[in-house]
Formats: sequence, structure tokens, C-alpha cells
Amino acid sequence: MNLAPLPSGRDTDPTWRLVHYRYTHLITPLRARGLVVDIKNAAKGNRRITAALPDGSRLTITTETGLPLHPENVLNWLVQHEPKSERAPVLVYDSTPSGTARQASAILSPLLVATDRYLAQNGLIEPPSAGHPVVLHSSGAADARFGDVADYGQYADLASALHAHRSHSDKLRRDGWARLWAHPSADWPRTLWSRGTAIFHTWIDLAELNRSGPAVTGREGAE
Repeated sequence: MNLAPLPSGRDTDPTWRLVHYRYTHLITPLRARGLVVDIKNAAKGNRRITAALPDGSRLTITTETGLPLHPENVLNWLVQHEPKSERAPVLVYDSTPSGTARQASAILSPLLVATDRYLAQNGLIEPPSAGHPVVLHSSGAADARFGDVADYGQYADLASALHAHRSHSDKLRRDGWARLWAHPSADWPRTLWSRGTAIFHTWIDLAELNRSGPAVTGREGAE
């Protein structure tokens, strides 16, 4: 994978390096799109990720309260395009409680899809040549610890992956699994299943994202 370079001089800042490492799952896809990614206010509560665009403008990615130091505490995303001029920023993606993508909350895949669409429509990047392949993942839990992630297949687009997820869910029901919880996002489903003492987690994500799988927290499950 060819990645854009890191901004010069920043890797000497230990706090910057720490935040960069913790948000690699977001920063690496942006760098794969040829964007030089920086972290502003790395040591402060209003920290945000910025991505330099070819026309000299930039994207900013944060949350409604600034990026938390620990990514597992992200509850939503807010992406804006800041033009070079003094024009007001353009809202690209908003999954905050009042945003149009609020049901997605902290899921990263729809953020990347929406950002690609906006940048391509405005001639700032080339559309992904392979589209947005999606993978159906699963992971079982033993003694409250989830094990290795298994891939049930890679699909050319979201619609195909959603069909596969529904078929997989139907099979789990036939095999005696009961659904414990479902994320409110219908487009990027995440579900927890139980059978006896066993727990099973299924979800879909963009194929380009890491395979570690999304954490299922008590806060998320209560949505």
C-alpha cells in the first residue's frame, strides 16, 4: 500500500506520536488516498485530525467535543471541508446526535464512504477504482473475551454485504442463536448473539479497515 508521507517534524512530539498510533485505523486509509494527515492540538481536549487536500484546503475530522485520547471513547464523527478562502467550512459528514448520519454513531466505514463521495464530486481525489469492497466479519467470545476475527466473505459493495449479513443472521437463528443486541445503524449492522453460554458478534466494515473488529461497549449497546 502506498501511503502519503507524514508531516515533517511531527514525529519528535511524543504526544502526537501517541495519538497518531491510536488513530492509525483512520489515519492510514486517509494516507492511502494520498492525503498528508496531521493532528492538531494533540495534547488538548479539542484535538482533531486534519488532511491536506490537493487544492490547498483541508479536511478536519473530530467529534462534537474533540477527539478523545482513547479512540474507544469516540461516540460520533464530524467531518468538515475548510476551503483556502475565508468561506465557511462545508459539512461533509455528521454522525453526532443531531446529524444526518446519527444512527451510524462511531462506525468508521460510512465516514470514509461519505468523504470519498464528497471529495470525488468536488474533483479533489479520484474515485476509488475498486469502489468500496465490504467484508462480513464475526468473532466468538469465551469467558467474556472475544477470540480471533473470521471473515465470511468479501463483497463488491454494501448491498451485497448486507444481503450476506441477513443470510448469515437467518442461519444463526436456525442454529438456535438468539439476538441479544443490534446497533441502530441498518446500513452497517453490528449484532450480538447468544446460545447457552456462548456469545457471537457479527458486523460488516469496509475491506480496507483493520481486522481487529469494533469493540462492543456497554455504552454502545445501550443505544
